[in-house]
Amino acid sequence: MKLIDKFCDFVEQTTIDDLPSDVVEFTKHLTLKTMAGMISGSRTESGYKMNNFIKNIDTSSEAGVIGSGFKSSIEYAILANGHYAHAAELEDDQFPSATSDITVTPVIIPVAECFNLSGNKIIEATALALEIMNRIGYFSLTPKGITDLPFYGIIGAAIATAKALDFDAKTIRSTIGIAIGRASGFIINFGTDAHYLESSLACRDGYLSAIFAKNGMTGLANNSDISDWLKSIHSNPNLPVSELVKDLGSKWFIKNIWIKKYPCCFLTHRQIDMMLDIKKKYNLTHDDVKHIELDVGPIDATCDRPTPIDIEDSRFSFQHILSGVLIEDEVDHRIFTEKKIIDPLYIKTRSKIKVNNHHDWPPEFNSGIARVVVTLKDGKQIIETSEQALGGPKRPLTQEQFIELYRKYTKDVIPEDIVKETCNILLDLENKSADEVATLIKMVTYI
Repeated sequence: MKLIDKFCDFVEQTTIDDLPSDVVEFTKHLTLKTMAGMISGSRTESGYKMNNFIKNIDTSSEAGVIGSGFKSSIEYAILANGHYAHAAELEDDQFPSATSDITVTPVIIPVAECFNLSGNKIIEATALALEIMNRIGYFSLTPKGITDLPFYGIIGAAIATAKALDFDAKTIRSTIGIAIGRASGFIINFGTDAHYLESSLACRDGYLSAIFAKNGMTGLANNSDISDWLKSIHSNPNLPVSELVKDLGSKWFIKNIWIKKYPCCFLTHRQIDMMLDIKKKYNLTHDDVKHIELDVGPIDATCDRPTPIDIEDSRFSFQHILSGVLIEDEVDHRIFTEKKIIDPLYIKTRSKIKVNNHHDWPPEFNSGIARVVVTLKDGKQIIETSEQALGGPKRPLTQEQFIELYRKYTKDVIPEDIVKETCNILLDLENKSADEVATLIKMVTYI
């Protein structure tokens, strides 16, 4: 049997009753976290740009635009929600290929509203979409300059819609075939609005791929397989594609996802964790530090940006981010402002930070063992290394930590009582009816 048919049969036949309890719980945690991202992202500069665009172009009222106080067509609601989720810079990713929950949850929420889905169905569709997306997207395309998140993410968006609408395997096959024709995204756009648009368009186009298939359009010729496509885009006829279906249904690739704790590029999170640890352990201030050196791989070196030019650029700058760690009490959106970019203290602290690009490390996200060397003014050196950030599969977060992240990134947007109520609903999602889901969506739309 072809790989694509194994995947499609699995999506069609698997229900929430087949999902292990830890997968159900993790899916709810990812949904909670991405909801926080959509709410928070609606208040970013890039989020406002998308908000204004949709308000001026669309007057439909099918689905809520999260955090924005109005409804739009389902396509534009998906586009906005996907943009907000990424503009918040809070997406959670599988590594080294950065497939992400932000091309699934922003799709399934409007689909749930428009097609009257229960919480059970949301979990089912989300978990299966993430699982197959993570498997198909397991081999990273970063050496080609391609951003895996939107490129493979359109497959997650398509499968989430297909499962939500109970497609059979044949229609799911066409859905995926239509979707991959729109796969796109490039690393050169990191630190710009285009980076967020790439994933939001993947959300919208993945949904539309499913709707096209539902209406009889076909994709993936009968004599073709997803393995042919993968070998072609990787320029590798020997790509070990059989690994992608190994232990399907018993080993869950959804659990490969790392949780993002800070609203900036994921390639900086190991270094943030290490610097926060060093700062706390040695009671350091920015004035104690003579200079800092970072050892990173060739893709992570994308964030070697000593003089960021705007807010988005600053969220992809090792120098600006780690200056914020040293100067501020907390790593949050307040670090990333035009005022902070031109602040003399930030400029001075950024100049202390050097990035060493190890071109011999694997060309992938979060490559190698990250290393931070802090040299103090008294001559003392502090060295830390890290393979994974806190929140990676080897260092998983507790439910309490997920709740704290949800509160952290929503408390400035919605009242505390609504924070608690929506959090409780999402953590009990499998027991929520379609009407209760609709109430939840209304609560996070009209704020």
